[in-house]
Amino acid sequence: MMDSRSTNHSHLDRKTLDDVVTTLRKEVKSLREMLKDKTEELIAAEKEIRDRDITSGGARSHSGGKCDNNVNNGGSKDNINRDAESYTNGHNGKDSDSDGSREDEIYRLERELRERDIIIKELNQKIIRLSDNLTYVQRQSLEKDDKIIDLQNEIDKFRQVVRPLTQAMLDRKRSESFDDWSPGVENTRVFTLAEPRIKRQAISAEPLSAMAGIEGELIKIPKSQLSRDLIKSAILDNDFMKNLDMTQIREIVDCMYPVKYAAKSLIIKEGDVGSIVYVMEGISFVKLDLISSKNEFIGRSPMDSSTNNY
Repeated sequence: MMDSRSTNHSHLDRKTLDDVVTTLRKEVKSLREMLKDKTEELIAAEKEIRDRDITSGGARSHSGGKCDNNVNNGGSKDNINRDAESYTNGHNGKDSDSDGSREDEIYRLERELRERDIIIKELNQKIIRLSDNLTYVQRQSLEKDDKIIDLQNEIDKFRQVVRPLTQAMLDRKRSESFDDWSPGVENTRVFTLAEPRIKRQAISAEPLSAMAGIEGELIKIPKSQLSRDLIKSAILDNDFMKNLDMTQIREIVDCMYPVKYAAKSLIIKEGDVGSIVYVMEGISFVKLDLISSKNEFIGRSPMDSSTNNY
């Protein structure tokens, strides 16, 4: 359940990020193509202005040469001078009109160039913003990838803990019924102690949320509210199991069952495979002897009935 929700959520986040990155890249590409077109238009306009300036300069030089020639050839006769003067004045009027139109054209082109420069500047700024957004989205994508890897590692650790518990409980349910609980395999390991006042205590062996019966349904064991609170407190005090969802914790509380051990029984020893989780409740004055993997006595932990120990 935890695995599927995490995987679906990560797939959705990944798909959304990929869509955003693709959209940003398309926008950047479109803006660059537009900028390229504007640059080509700008180059063409500048070339056109240079060509007009060159043509205008050549026309002025040629016009000036004609005027000088007419004046020099007509120095002896008044009518020739008048004709030359009228010709020169008329020609100069045409040159003035031509110069005015050229100046207007140059002004118009320069204004277009300024407008295009502004557009190019805005496009460059937009490209920079989109590039920054793309970098941010890519960084977020990398962070989410790292988080997904961490969650997958946590899921693997969870499975390593749950799988042996699940298998052990399924094996137990196939071999015995809930009407008559047997002490379990652990009760066959009896360790004789010198303390005569050790009394019986209740132990719960716990299946997790993945635990199910033979038919695939969770088998819930009735228990008092005190026992439920005790089990829940023990789970929340565990560094690993406290990270489970509250739904999973409730399932664990529902499925745990009681097991009774005789006095002086060896319940679990250091170095044994930890395939079962125990929640212990003190019934009366009890002393727990701690035994090492070499059957050596380590110490004794007293527990009275007013305190729950897990």
